[in-house]
Amino acid sequence: MDGPPQHRAPGPRVVPGAPNTRDLAGLRDSTGLRLRPGLLYRGAGAAIGPLADHAALRVVLDLRDRHERAETRPPREVTVLSRPLVADRSVLRTAGTPQPSHYLAYYHRPALPAAPTAAELVGILAQPERLPLLVCCSAGKDRTSVVCALALRALGIRLADLARDHALTGRLYRRDPATARQQPWARDLGPRELAARTTTPGHTLRTLLSDLEREHGSIERLLTAHGLRPDTLRRARHVVLGVRPMTAHHQEST
Repeated sequence: MDGPPQHRAPGPRVVPGAPNTRDLAGLRDSTGLRLRPGLLYRGAGAAIGPLADHAALRVVLDLRDRHERAETRPPREVTVLSRPLVADRSVLRTAGTPQPSHYLAYYHRPALPAAPTAAELVGILAQPERLPLLVCCSAGKDRTSVVCALALRALGIRLADLARDHALTGRLYRRDPATARQQPWARDLGPRELAARTTTPGHTLRTLLSDLEREHGSIERLLTAHGLRPDTLRRARHVVLGVRPMTAHHQEST
């Protein structure tokens, strides 16, 4: 196997000055291999500039629509791939604070429309010359989690690791609420609304992925139905996990 030896999981690699942004390095597959550092980041749209300075960012997979992107001016050297992922949020507009069940219902809505973008994400990860890559939406929480989780699950990343990463968003925003307040989507939210918008338990995402796997057989099969090629998946595993393309075999994990 190529690459450095695998050690104990590092803590989240948070990017200074970039809202809700972290390097996804350290997420594990079923064999214990870990995502390599400096390749794949996730975060809020407002993180594009700071991350370009911090990590020599090359590509952004932007899930926001044009209205959400209005206040963002990416650096000229960064390639932005606009892939708007829009889902009806009415299920979250409840009489009280949205519960995990409301978020699960909401995540199901963009999950299938997100499959082609997740397949594209795997394809970019198979091309090291296009990395580092950032996946972002407005808050870097919901749409970003769904797309990243679909792509990484197809690569064999464990459900438990994806769930823990999803829950990290709430911790990051609680640690620095002023950063959240500076973003357009949060300016008019009260404290209770802000907490609800930025915090969702990890098991919500895990349940979504489990539901999709029962329905489609695996996330790999789902993305294959939306254009992902097996050889592309093998190359991506080689780049981000160090698995040799000619001998790798994908193993489902729980």
